[in-house]
Amino acid sequence: MNHTSQNIDVPESTLQISMKEYSSNVRESGIDAVEGDNDYLWIKFEGLSAIRFPEFNTSKPTKEEIRRVFRELKCLLLNYTLLPENNYANSTLYNCIDNDYGLQHLSKNARRDIRIAQRNLQFGFAHWNEILDCGLKAFADTRKRVGLSDCSEKSFRSRFTRFRKNPAHRAVAAWLDKEIIAFMSLIVLEDFVVIQGSFSTDDQKKICPNNGLVDFVNNYFLKVNGFSIVCYGLSSVQENTGKEGLHSYKVRVGFEAIPVQRVFVLHPLIVPFKEIIRLLLRLLKYLLPENRAIKKASGILESY
Repeated sequence: MNHTSQNIDVPESTLQISMKEYSSNVRESGIDAVEGDNDYLWIKFEGLSAIRFPEFNTSKPTKEEIRRVFRELKCLLLNYTLLPENNYANSTLYNCIDNDYGLQHLSKNARRDIRIAQRNLQFGFAHWNEILDCGLKAFADTRKRVGLSDCSEKSFRSRFTRFRKNPAHRAVAAWLDKEIIAFMSLIVLEDFVVIQGSFSTDDQKKICPNNGLVDFVNNYFLKVNGFSIVCYGLSSVQENTGKEGLHSYKVRVGFEAIPVQRVFVLHPLIVPFKEIIRLLLRLLKYLLPENRAIKKASGILESY
């Protein structure tokens, strides 16, 4: 009944996309990006900020590089990840690097949940047309569940219509009969995978689709294809996003929780105004408590 890694392939061209090619593809999709001093990118995100990709890179950028990125991307905020200094950590990075990945290495409860999913669902790679046609409910339910306001059809179509343009961006899905009840958006580059997003419907949680999807991804990329890492991202800086539940879930399904320091660097021109911005955000948060951008900005300023 299950799709397996033996009968569903990622195209060879996708598996071998380099960081340099990815950088070009990001820019061709309409997103500003510049290459860092090492083998990573700075990608402009949500208009005024830029993040370093991949998130699991923990090298320290130089001051000259930071000045260059501010200048070239014309942004007001940079975000990157470091290993903690002086035991100071404000976030958690989730990585799985086990090329011998298998259910036998997981806890009893994790094995149970994955087997429930495998008995009831099919798993495999999905075309982006399938996601755009059938993935709205999983997306909307998930965004509402974590208290975010961007759960509309417009947000869904805007996000994945753009995301699909890059050949390194892939989707895996869980089907109940012919219905997609959960999916993940992936970035597949060189020998690593980043789980960019994970979405599932509320009414099928009891058959554990997210657990089955993680098992499919880790088995396919780490064990079958020998990738070096599957990264499940960083803990959120947004407020009220169910961090404890997400942390427990990611650790249970095989990811190592690595304490890290998320560094947020404000453009020198706006540093003197940060307290005014903080007060304004408090007012906006009171007026618009579910707004995703305001929640995120508030969390960033608290971390800063």
